[in-house]
Amino acid sequence: MITRLAPLHLLVLYTIAAFCAVDLAASVGRINVAGAADRKLNFPEGVASGSRIISDFRSWTGVKGKRRKNIHQGIDIVGPHGQEIIAIADGKVIETNVEKCWGPTVVIDHGRDVDGKPLIAAYGHVYFIVVLEGQEISRGDVIAHLGSNYHNYKCIGGVRHLHLQLGREWREFKGTYWGHAFFLQDSFNSLNPHLLWADGPYNITCFDKNRSFRPGTITYPVPCKQ
Repeated sequence: MITRLAPLHLLVLYTIAAFCAVDLAASVGRINVAGAADRKLNFPEGVASGSRIISDFRSWTGVKGKRRKNIHQGIDIVGPHGQEIIAIADGKVIETNVEKCWGPTVVIDHGRDVDGKPLIAAYGHVYFIVVLEGQEISRGDVIAHLGSNYHNYKCIGGVRHLHLQLGREWREFKGTYWGHAFFLQDSFNSLNPHLLWADGPYNITCFDKNRSFRPGTITYPVPCKQ
């Protein structure tokens, strides 16, 4: 027996289907940069599966698969206890701090990007920081480690990971700001890191001590397998 649906019922079903399609697109964390088409990330073989991006730039999906309240302003990279976090470019450490929601964070002034504009990176949700404010660092230097504090700070979300966020302006005077806004003045208008990889846009680039990299580009903030 075939049951015919009334027009109103069909409208409801179409609405539900459309909503599910939108939610599915968000759940897979596709990159949706304003003014640019979605692009697929290319991971080199050296990036271990245990150190992959689990919540991407401008994704609406968080590290536990739930929908975010705000669109993501960085990239979240999962890792084991003790995971080394390395500098994405040469620079100078301008802040090492523990924010009430973000937890331990390193902020590095990486000078200028390929367009000659300021490039500031906040390495958030780390556990143990091994650099000091004012310290000059080189691309690939270990600056911190991930650890066991991922349940201690709300912004980490109960999953051990690095949150890397790029901006133009460091927030020196904190006021009442918190989270990523505690560290970056332009935290809600952050830069797309996938446009700055040394091997070209959307081509994630591993650091290699035997290789020279173009100034203003970045490499993966976690060591890759050699």
